[in-house]
Amino acid sequence: MVDARTSEAGIRAGLAAGVGYCVLATVTIEMTSSGHDHATVWPADALILALLLKSPRSMWPTVLLCGWIGNLLANMIGRGASVGIVFYGAINMAQALFAAYLIERKFAGRRDFLSDTKASGEFLLYAGLLAPGMGAIAGSLVSLLAYGVPFEDSFLRWFASNAIGLLIGTPVMLALLDGSYRRCFGAKTGLERAETMALMAAHALLTIAVFSQTRYPLLFLPLSSLLLVAFRLGRLGTFAGVAIVAWAGAIATYFGVGPIALITDGPVFQSLYFQIYIAVILCTALPVAATVASRADALAELAEHRKALQQILANAPEGILSFDETGTCRWADGRLKEFTGVEPEAFVGSTLDEVASLTSQALLQFADAAAHGTHDAITCDFSPDRMPERTLEASVGIVSQGDRRSGMVITLRDISIRKSREVAISIMAETDDLTGVLNRKGFRHRITTAIEHGHGPLTLALIDVDRFKTINDTFGHAVGDRVLEAVAERLQAGTRTTDFVGRLGGDEFAILFGCDVDTARIACERIAAALRGVPMVNEGAIKARASISCGVAQLQPGMTRSHLFDAADNALYEVKRAGRDGVRVAA
Repeated sequence: MVDARTSEAGIRAGLAAGVGYCVLATVTIEMTSSGHDHATVWPADALILALLLKSPRSMWPTVLLCGWIGNLLANMIGRGASVGIVFYGAINMAQALFAAYLIERKFAGRRDFLSDTKASGEFLLYAGLLAPGMGAIAGSLVSLLAYGVPFEDSFLRWFASNAIGLLIGTPVMLALLDGSYRRCFGAKTGLERAETMALMAAHALLTIAVFSQTRYPLLFLPLSSLLLVAFRLGRLGTFAGVAIVAWAGAIATYFGVGPIALITDGPVFQSLYFQIYIAVILCTALPVAATVASRADALAELAEHRKALQQILANAPEGILSFDETGTCRWADGRLKEFTGVEPEAFVGSTLDEVASLTSQALLQFADAAAHGTHDAITCDFSPDRMPERTLEASVGIVSQGDRRSGMVITLRDISIRKSREVAISIMAETDDLTGVLNRKGFRHRITTAIEHGHGPLTLALIDVDRFKTINDTFGHAVGDRVLEAVAERLQAGTRTTDFVGRLGGDEFAILFGCDVDTARIACERIAAALRGVPMVNEGAIKARASISCGVAQLQPGMTRSHLFDAADNALYEVKRAGRDGVRVAA
């Protein structure tokens, strides 16, 4: 089955080479040559080159043989039978083979060898210089020996006509053979198809108009319309546009009309001038088309990457804000609506100050710190104004180009759950697991903070449960624990939410009041009276009562935490020495 398909493909390629070459060459000879000299443009070799590039190497002999036969038939029809045409055909096939070999070796089977400016330059070298140069040397020797045509004139005509034919015809033939024109036109919208047809029709009409008159040298006009075609339609449109100029100009030049006819140095020089003109157009339009194609491919790739990035951001746990060097937001995406309560579109075009007003002024402070600091990135936490229940982590990064800072990127992540866990762990680490009040570490941290950053009066009360060992010995440790829990409840009930209650260990408690010593003393006396009045545990035969001893001291200027504890502890000692169950203020 595979061999049958290969054989069928070889037959099709051979028929296309033989019939196509014969038709193209016959038409070219009839319309651009007297039959005894070289044609102005020779596009038939481009068909052979396109078929070679499109076919596996195993089919190359078939293509070349059929092309050679088509060449013989065309020359016999246009020039008559002679020994020279046998060599012409062989030389034409040889230069097409040489060009195919060079292109295949360089581009390793790529069919998009005109996709960028560099590749177009290499194609110009192989198909426009090396291959036709080799053919021109051999063909001119045949012309000299068979027809007596001067070598120099023959070389210039052969080289120019074959080079232009290969350069113009090969891309067009490849696009026709692989269906590129059909696919490109089919992929366009109705409006784009209308634009394509209108541009090509306008270019063709302008070209025909220029080459149908001999009064004005308007050769620049086809180039102008061709460049417009190149910018709007890309490579495929450019190839077709150049072919239109080549055919219209070649026919007009052969019949002695058009701007080329204004040259009075004879038909040979006119043909050479036209070939140079086509070469200039080709060398101008091909790089433009390649650049436009590269730009279009880059834009398409960029659009795909942007779409992929948007999809990634839409499902990513971040929100991103990008700012330019003026501090204006140019791009916003991700989960900004969920994080801040603001649509991403509302950020775009806003200054950093305006973005901060939509989120939090803390963000502006962090951004300023990053912009004026020595580090390229900082990380910080804040809560957005519209969603204070959330905690966001902002990573502020500076974008630099060399030594110049050209922008800023802010990445937001929701760390509310993590922050809640951290707070919960911190609370657990500072909470007494029996009574629920602050433990020794937590209480000392609060009193240190209050001393360092507080602005009002501070009073410390140190409290002991009287004869707690007797309660444990009488009722057991389980009842003792319940007594401690009850004492802690009474202490919390007798203080304000701004005060701190802590268990320092065993039966030792402490209260940090944010008030003067007299107010704190009254609160402690009220708590002591409440404890004295009822049993702490009252279950059946178990009636465990407890009282407290309390020493109170106010923070004085110059006192440290240790000094404050010592003062309150001395007052507590005085209470115990006086018989317990009381409150004493430090002297």
